[in-house]
Amino acid sequence: MTNDILNVAPNFYGISMVPKDSWKEYGFALLTIAGSDGEVSDPELEWLTIECAEEIGIDEDTIAEWEEFDFESADLEEIFYSFNTKSFGNFNKLLIYDAIRMSSADGEYAPEERETVHQTAKILKVANETVLAIEALVDLEQAANKLRLTIL
Repeated sequence: MTNDILNVAPNFYGISMVPKDSWKEYGFALLTIAGSDGEVSDPELEWLTIECAEEIGIDEDTIAEWEEFDFESADLEEIFYSFNTKSFGNFNKLLIYDAIRMSSADGEYAPEERETVHQTAKILKVANETVLAIEALVDLEQAANKLRLTIL
């Protein structure tokens, strides 16, 4: 394994080795989607730079690039064009899933974020029914997390 490849948790993402630059672009796409309501809130940025970064094993340089990224002037189609989607198994669905999780990290899945998620799904050829199912999955996970915190 070289420095250009990251070994990630296959139990969560269903993949094991992904080029480091692909994760950088993945983060840029997530920032663009979560920022579609006009801002990337602190909880949304923390979800990406802490939670997601820990799951994946992202280095500090990539996190710094995410923190400096200008999501307002980004073009999702351009990001996807430069992206090697073959690096990820089920890339399209994973991106939609993580976009919804990040956009919801501040407690609000804003209408603009939801609209951008659905536009992204069209670009990536993810069926609307699949997007609705992923949204329901994220809602279920959030409800289970609240229940766990309440009980414990």
